Amino acid sequence: MVKKYLFGWSVFFLVLSCKDNKKILADEMVPEQVIQSFKAVSADRSNIHFLNRVQESENFNYLTYPFIYFGGGVSIGDINNDDLPDIYFTGQMGKNSLYLNEGGMSFKDITEAAGVEGVYNHWTTGSTMADVNNDGFLDIYVSVAGPGNTRKNLLYINNRNNTFTEEAELYGIADPGHTIQSAFFDFDNDGDLDLYVGNYPRSGFNQNNEFFEKRMKQPNLEESDRLYLNDHGKFTDVTLTSGILNYGLTLGISFSDFNNDGNMDIYVSNDFNSSDFLYINQGNGTFLNELKKYTMHTSNFGMGTDAADLNNDGLIDLVQLDMMGSTNEQQKSNMSAMNSALFYDLVNRGLHHQYMKNTLQLNTGVDSFMEIGEMSGIAYTDWSWCPLLFDMQNNGYKDLFITNGMRRNVNNNDFNALFRIQKAYGQVKPEQYLQWVKKMPSSPVANFAFSNNGDLTFEKKTADYGLGIEGFSNGAAYADLDLDGDLDLVVNHLDMKSQVFENRIINKTGSNYLRLKLKGSEDNKYGIGSKVWIYTGEQKQLIELQTTRGYESSVEPIAHFGLGNIQKIDSIQVFWPKGGLQTLYDVDVNELLEIQQEISILPISKKAEKADLLFAGLTPKLVPNYTHKENDFDDFKREVLLPHKMSQQGPALAVADVNGDGLEDFFIGAAKNETAILYIQSEQGSFNSQSEEVWKSDAAFEDVSATFLDVNGDGYKDLYVASGGNESPDGDAVYLDRLYINDGFGKFKRDKEALPKIYTSSSAVKTIDFDKDGDLDLFIGGRQIPGKYPMPVNSYLLRNDSKNGVVLFKDVTDDIGAELNKIGMVTDAEWMDINKDGWPDLIIVGEWMAPKIFINTRGQFLDKSSSFGLTDFVGWWNTVKVVDLDNDGDLDIVAGNLGLNYKYKASRAEPFKIYANDFDANGQLDIVLGYYNNNKLYPLRGRECSAQQIPSLKKKFPNYTTFSKASLTEVYSPEILETALKYEVVTFANSVFINDSGIFLQRPLPHYAQTSSVNAIAIDDFNNDGILDVLVAGNLYESEVETPRNDGSYGGVFSGMGNGEFKTMSPLESGVHISGVVKGIKKIAIKNEGTCYLIARNNMELIILKSLTKS
Repeated sequence: MVKKYLFGWSVFFLVLSCKDNKKILADEMVPEQVIQSFKAVSADRSNIHFLNRVQESENFNYLTYPFIYFGGGVSIGDINNDDLPDIYFTGQMGKNSLYLNEGGMSFKDITEAAGVEGVYNHWTTGSTMADVNNDGFLDIYVSVAGPGNTRKNLLYINNRNNTFTEEAELYGIADPGHTIQSAFFDFDNDGDLDLYVGNYPRSGFNQNNEFFEKRMKQPNLEESDRLYLNDHGKFTDVTLTSGILNYGLTLGISFSDFNNDGNMDIYVSNDFNSSDFLYINQGNGTFLNELKKYTMHTSNFGMGTDAADLNNDGLIDLVQLDMMGSTNEQQKSNMSAMNSALFYDLVNRGLHHQYMKNTLQLNTGVDSFMEIGEMSGIAYTDWSWCPLLFDMQNNGYKDLFITNGMRRNVNNNDFNALFRIQKAYGQVKPEQYLQWVKKMPSSPVANFAFSNNGDLTFEKKTADYGLGIEGFSNGAAYADLDLDGDLDLVVNHLDMKSQVFENRIINKTGSNYLRLKLKGSEDNKYGIGSKVWIYTGEQKQLIELQTTRGYESSVEPIAHFGLGNIQKIDSIQVFWPKGGLQTLYDVDVNELLEIQQEISILPISKKAEKADLLFAGLTPKLVPNYTHKENDFDDFKREVLLPHKMSQQGPALAVADVNGDGLEDFFIGAAKNETAILYIQSEQGSFNSQSEEVWKSDAAFEDVSATFLDVNGDGYKDLYVASGGNESPDGDAVYLDRLYINDGFGKFKRDKEALPKIYTSSSAVKTIDFDKDGDLDLFIGGRQIPGKYPMPVNSYLLRNDSKNGVVLFKDVTDDIGAELNKIGMVTDAEWMDINKDGWPDLIIVGEWMAPKIFINTRGQFLDKSSSFGLTDFVGWWNTVKVVDLDNDGDLDIVAGNLGLNYKYKASRAEPFKIYANDFDANGQLDIVLGYYNNNKLYPLRGRECSAQQIPSLKKKFPNYTTFSKASLTEVYSPEILETALKYEVVTFANSVFINDSGIFLQRPLPHYAQTSSVNAIAIDDFNNDGILDVLVAGNLYESEVETPRNDGSYGGVFSGMGNGEFKTMSPLESGVHISGVVKGIKKIAIKNEGTCYLIARNNMELIILKSLTKS
């Protein structure tokens, strides 16, 4: 039944209500679980026999036209306005086909009569349905590529009688580019539909970085994507004046108002090393490519894209596909080793950080995305083409369907190695190309279906949903083909009949829905570009009505909302593209509603209320300005299989009033061969450097940790700086820590005799009076043995034996804490009285370590971690804080780890492993990282990288295929693995450990805190509710280039609930948005500004967060 609401509207000239701005976060909601599956509809029942077959020949094959396997698309829409969605397929070497929906999943082929089969010798790719002439009937626009030079896109105008007339030339959009997909959208908010044409120039296939840089800087119109302005029903090319002129290898296009300013933006996914484009609409007919501002990295071989609100926070997110295999064998046999020099050449040429994996860009709402593909579980899905984000289960969350499969494994390393050699020796002739192509392996694969768990993660459900049919799939689209209230699927296969999958939701009571058909004004009859919100209690959903989605395809122009158990909609709001807002109240579910736009509705304000933020960025007033500059050192040249650099640990940061004027000052360290700075605060709240010569003279050191303390009892804060790094050999003097004595006026002088000669690359210095003799003693954490990762390192207890003005610290580790010798790779520590006996205990964390607690028994330290239940939590812990989180009177632990958004995964059942030994008996320590894939332990790195460390592996495994199938114990003998140093990580989760009667219980922080590594933590009652909150920041940019860098965090605030649990605060609520690799957070009081936090970042400038809730 169709209900028509013609007048249930209201006009607003004001900001949205508080309900509109309230953040409903993924951590707080769990979607209804629905028993559901898809059933392939037989061709005999559907009458759909479309087959996109590729016929290879000596003159036409992958080696002569590498786009041959790009496949065809699907468009779905009701072409005859009978409420039944019809289907249009495109093919490359045959005719396109149009199927009229006759109900009951039965279709009629009307292609010939309709006149939409395409043009002879035109290689059609994508298609999209849109009402181009605005007569209320859907037209069909077909993209054309192909090997010839007669390419022109096609526009089939609907004659309103199930026939069409091709009129692309008449409308001015017979674009001659090598087009993969096109889309209609309203970019200038004038109400009519404009056109974006995505082209993939043939010249760009498999080119190098220099080529793409040159084309990027000097694009030409012939090879560019095109933007056409709808000018009273005809189209004008505005590519040059709009800022769209570009050079890219376009495979996917998504349209959304990503920054919520009321204007449609464009994301363009580009293949190979051609950088993507994120065109932010400036609202004046022009666009700016702000990809690097909004994203930290993208997919490398960018395929299809889709944009939707995944976590129901009112912000549109983006998924982009790539071609990385889902199994160890596929990854190792089809992906060559990453070349570090080429990767950084790509970055340095302005082509952005690109990685071979699917990416899921989570919109933060503050002009940025957090890439969470690893954490979400959708990063690796083979050679993938078309992503579709839609609610398969009608439970209120967008699930993900992905088509994939490459007709031939053109990236197979063994084939390509043989082909290159034979070609180099003149053994490959053009007339032999077909024979060579047929030697390529061919592996049909299943598509992927993922269920949205509602917490920023997805669960693979391909087999459960009945979508495990193997083949080679390209375009796909969804629609409610049988009008039963759920969304069905149509998939265009290559060399296999296309298929319709009927959605069969069994428990209908938990899968209510609402479908909205928008009836736009005279300029946009289908309301394309409208934003539709529905509100039910505290929950909300947003859909932007865009039909071009995925890859080469378009979906029906209906907004479909899954509702789960919800029985009534509180309100619906429709924001029309040309301006205006309509609101409906108390709407029934399980209906298709038509909403007619009222012409009299006036534009509304685009402004939105801002929440009361906790923090605001504050421009540091520093003289001179400070930027940490990391020295250039290639750790991987010495240790090929090192998981990440060990030479970028700084900067150190410490805060104290060093000159007794009542104002807090701070010291910030420097990398090797750079100069640290001590900043003295003035009465105006600005900072000026002091004691510059002292720091210059010690520029050879790498400053990784620092603390102010009064070492000699004169009442002045002295400075201890820990030295770290990986550049110099073990035992070098640059690893000596340093102590600087304060003269009382904030001027410092190094005391070279006060410290024992400890030549250890350090990580942390922590001070306390551990022997209760009235002076301050020290703990020094040993980080690494340079060049010998991951060998355990000594940490130290230094007792303050200063007398009569002579400062002296003695190493008493062997006497009072011998278990600190070779304890591991320590990253941080805290002093706190865990057992409440009046003596400070020592809590230590580190890489490849479990958190450790050393109980201080009257000055003697023993490792009691096991009695506290901590020994099983081995991780890559970076930082630790100890505080009572749940107000029960005992101390809990907050610890920063690697996070759950990294390539490396770990659990108790399948730990992440490392082995260190001289595997090839050449006198050098070798590293082997092991990971689980499909319940089997494999070496993490591929044949090429592994053989760089141990050359004999190339003889043992003569090709990539054999190596790809070999387990860890087949690559390296069990005997030598048994004698190796071995560590196993079981958790990478950033966590709190709640003290439950002396046993610590792990509670991972919310998923929003798991998007990257946490390197720094601050704990305070930030929102003044009487309960402690947690501020975290981090990231890890030092990974080797085969592993995407850990850059998914902009910091975050997690509001304490008083019981050890935390609620995520979005950046729009907290005001925290910190990019880069954060190494330290320190609280500081700044004159005229109040409570602030210094944020020290590696290789970036210092930033300051000002508390807006504290004086």
